This record gives sequence, C-alpha cells and structure tokens, in this order.
Amino acid sequence: MELIGFALVIFFVGLFVAATVISAFFIWIGTKVARVSDATFIKAFWAAIFTSFVVWALTGIASGLFGFGSIAGWLLGIVITLVLLKWIYKTTWGKAFLTWLFCGLAQVVVLGVAIILALTGVVVLLI
Repeated sequence: MELIGFALVIFFVGLFVAATVISAFFIWIGTKVARVSDATFIKAFWAAIFTSFVVWALTGIASGLFGFGSIAGWLLGIVITLVLLKWIYKTTWGKAFLTWLFCGLAQVVVLGVAIILALTGVVVLLI
C-alpha cells in the first residue's frame, strides 16, 4: 500500500509541474500574440504558478463558503487571474484578457490529459 501512496504523490507532483509548464507555455504564447512587452518564458512560468495557486485557493475557499463546485470561486479566480496578469506584465486589460484566454486553454488541455491518464490507470488496474 505504501508504494501506491508514493506513486500517487509522484503522479500529482508530476501533474502539477506539467500543468505549470504547459500553462506557462500558453501564457507565453498569449503574451506574444497580445504583443505584451517584456514577455519572457520565466515571467510566464511565475505567472502560471501565481495564477494557479490563487485560482485553486479561491475555488477552495468559495467551495467552503458556498458549496462544492461554486461558480463564485471560479469567477473570482478569473478576475484575480486577470488582475495578476495585468500586474505581472504591466500591461492593458485587453492584453491581459488575451493572455488569459491562452492560460484557460492550457487548463483545459491539462485537465483533459489528467482525465485520460486517470482513466488509463483505472483500466490498467482492472486488467
């Protein structure tokens, strides 16, 4: 049983690292498309870490206050993400929004990969 627990920890750490790198990549692309000045991959990586942490924390807090899966936490997370992107890149709201679209795309991609990996793991365990 300890091996399964260790494997799950490694899986989730790897998923977090992969999600951050993928999000950073999409944020970086978004900043390039939006023509944000001083758009480096390192800055995108930090933006991905900060925005992911804030969105997860706010979703968790809102879920505790308003119930699981609260739309309030999700909407607040979007607003805070836009504020953080605007602040990190010192850019306009429009450019921050365009950058956010790519960040949102990254989250959908990572969620899809996580679901596929989880389902593959279940199938392997059942065989």
